[in-house]
Amino acid sequence: MARLADPELADRRRRQILDAAIACFRRRGFHQATMQEICAEASMSAGALYRYYASKAEIIGAIAEDKHAETDVMFLDAARKGSAVDALSLVARDFFQKFADGDGALIADIFAESIRDDAIAEALHKINARSTAYCIEAIKTGQARGDVDRNLDPKQAANVLFAAIEGIGLRRAFLRESDPDAALADFRELAQRYLSPPHE
Repeated sequence: MARLADPELADRRRRQILDAAIACFRRRGFHQATMQEICAEASMSAGALYRYYASKAEIIGAIAEDKHAETDVMFLDAARKGSAVDALSLVARDFFQKFADGDGALIADIFAESIRDDAIAEALHKINARSTAYCIEAIKTGQARGDVDRNLDPKQAANVLFAAIEGIGLRRAFLRESDPDAALADFRELAQRYLSPPHE
């Protein structure tokens, strides 16, 4: 009788590869880490790894998708229950925590590589488009409730606010300031001022 395939095996193998890649990227940087090193870290042959991911670009896309999927669920839940600022603050706190955990250089590497590498850019742009769409809807909801300035263009506002999160994270990493709570306080004050309706 033929042996039945484990339906969860592929997911476990993908998780194993992504965890190994993250460890290698943290240790050596995106450029210096090789697929061979990822194979060794995952205790997997090259042939087995390439069945799941054809390149480092694909691995980066999968890591980003994995992380953003969790953040998007968190954002949507917070946006339904509270304000756009509250929801964005959760996203910001999650991003700033990555810097506190020592991933600032890796994040900067991936941003830079997405400018040079079309494959990485394509994967990240798809994820960004989804997150931006969620943010636009949260801003529109806030405008309808009256707690977000109705004069703001929702798409432009979403892009400005995500740029603020990324900029604050990278700026504080550059200054070697890794306190996520301090970074969040900076962002929250900026977002509140930017989104608040003008005083009558």
